[in-house]
Amino acid sequence: MSGELLVSGGGSTAVAVDELFAEAARLTTAEAACAHLAGIAAGLLGSIGRAGGGAGRAEHELAIATHQFRQAAELAASLGRNLDEAALRYGSAEHRLGALRGLAAQLGAWAVGASSRFLVWPLLAAAGGAFLGDRLLDALGVSREGAEPLVRQLLVRPGIAETLGSGLDSVDELVAGAVGVPLSVAVAVGGRVEAPDSAAAVLVGASLLGGLGAGLLVERPVGVRRVAPPAAPGTAVPQAAPGAPPPAAVSTAVPPPSGVAGLAARVPTPQAGAPQIRIEQYPAAGGGPTRWLVYVTGTIDPGVTAGRQPFDMTSNVHSVAGRGAALAPEPLPAGAGERAVRAALAEAGVRPGDELIGIGYSGGGAIVADLMADPQLGFTAGANLGGPARIDPAVPLLNIEHRDDLVPGSGGADRPLGPLLVQREVAVPPERPGSILTAHELDAYRRTAELVDASGDPRLAGFSALVTGFTAGRTGEASFWLAEREPVPDPEPVQRGAVSPSKGER
Repeated sequence: MSGELLVSGGGSTAVAVDELFAEAARLTTAEAACAHLAGIAAGLLGSIGRAGGGAGRAEHELAIATHQFRQAAELAASLGRNLDEAALRYGSAEHRLGALRGLAAQLGAWAVGASSRFLVWPLLAAAGGAFLGDRLLDALGVSREGAEPLVRQLLVRPGIAETLGSGLDSVDELVAGAVGVPLSVAVAVGGRVEAPDSAAAVLVGASLLGGLGAGLLVERPVGVRRVAPPAAPGTAVPQAAPGAPPPAAVSTAVPPPSGVAGLAARVPTPQAGAPQIRIEQYPAAGGGPTRWLVYVTGTIDPGVTAGRQPFDMTSNVHSVAGRGAALAPEPLPAGAGERAVRAALAEAGVRPGDELIGIGYSGGGAIVADLMADPQLGFTAGANLGGPARIDPAVPLLNIEHRDDLVPGSGGADRPLGPLLVQREVAVPPERPGSILTAHELDAYRRTAELVDASGDPRLAGFSALVTGFTAGRTGEASFWLAEREPVPDPEPVQRGAVSPSKGER
């Protein structure tokens, strides 16, 4: 189904390719048109009857036309109902398969955990082999060039995101099996433990390691500053000389974006040293509220030790853990990326009562979805390109996922998929050399956004029209924002003559 869009949402289990929904909409239009024509023919026939008849052949033809138009309307209505039923059946089957996949993941995770007590040495050997890498491949007689296609064939299969999400949701069953909790108890309790709880557990473990000096997944304050527009795509980010003043931060006049593809084209490309946030301001229409568009980049630093770059894995884990982790002892702080976007919006001049539309890619998409759920921010719509979003806000949220992309599933298989979900398979041949995350590339999601705008599905057409009409065709002003975490403070030197807290010596 490469190139085809799989559309679902709207609070129902209806799932189908966009052509099916488009045809159903056309049938509804055809039904209304045929019913209208049947009414006109019947009206003319009635007028002839009231006039005493005698129209001969015309009266006969009008009677036939009335009958045939009514039949056409009934046939169009019947076909439309059949298409709707097909979509519901498809969605129901997908829902049941998802439930079975989740149950299988729970049982498998518990079995692996229970077996780990008897497989300690084989598991350690496997971990050591994975650590040795090339030596293990040499021992198996497989070259690195030969192994990479095998790994890609495994990891770029359709549905891999759902499988990954089920696995992340089942971490608690794995631990339960390892410590000897009975299967029935582990499955019953595990059904209530979701991805945010798993992420919160990871943060608790990281904080314990922090006491040993590991410094993993530790958040810090973040700041934002307005910067000059980024360099053209594909060019290096210019580095200022030490001590030199930063480039002048100016607003740039921009035309309004058109549709979802217009938004996706302006999402900042993840690049170290480049601004991660773009904000556009559009003047109020007829004395109404000011309107804003905010674009958020994806993950730039995949490391788990927080550095100056706030769009990293530390921020991602904090964001997932902060989305309703029921087992957390207290509310967890938002990730640095989300805090940076909030600060940039405030600095740009967004005020209560203003209206916003946001779009983000990867981790930025999850940030936009989180912000949309905040009633203090006036979001009227938003779009998520391949991010592990878990929020299902009341306003329109368009989730775009590639079924052969690993990243969306990192939010858990149980995540809400929003009022409108669009899925597609990028379908890059697994044997072709390239990144395992080819389906996650921003350019691939930009192409899917173009397909959304070109779709005949009335819901997608309505969302594209909402985006295009948001700016009322006015020219806007774009500003660009660079976010950085505050540096780690240097430890205070021990005063001469003071007692060392670690050794008890002077």
